[in-house]
Amino acid sequence: MEKFELKESIKIPRILIDYKKGKIRITGKSTLTNPSELYPRLIELFQLYVNNPQPVTYLLIDLEFYNSESAKYLFSIIELLIGLEKENKSQLKISWHYDLDDYHIIRDINRLSDELNYKINAFAYELA
Repeated sequence: MEKFELKESIKIPRILIDYKKGKIRITGKSTLTNPSELYPRLIELFQLYVNNPQPVTYLLIDLEFYNSESAKYLFSIIELLIGLEKENKSQLKISWHYDLDDYHIIRDINRLSDELNYKINAFAYELA
């Protein structure tokens, strides 16, 4: 498989995994009432990448909003990808873009970075 793309909808983020280029994007919103119907399958697709990663992996996260249930799965995906670098399989570069006024996402980025002992590059922007 060269690429996987899940198109964005009102409650589902756009997810792009480019297996050949090592580029992963998670953008939009994740407000599913029951994310367990979607995310376990997505984690399987991320695992395919982890099994055969590129030398450098780029993860871009730009989520306007995600609920607490989606956050658990998103954090699992990030932890899975961080494992690539910790196991010397791929150099990981995480860029997490967020709205300057979204204190919940800022808190989550900091907490996740602390819990996983990994620097997440966070970039703030202002919504017009």
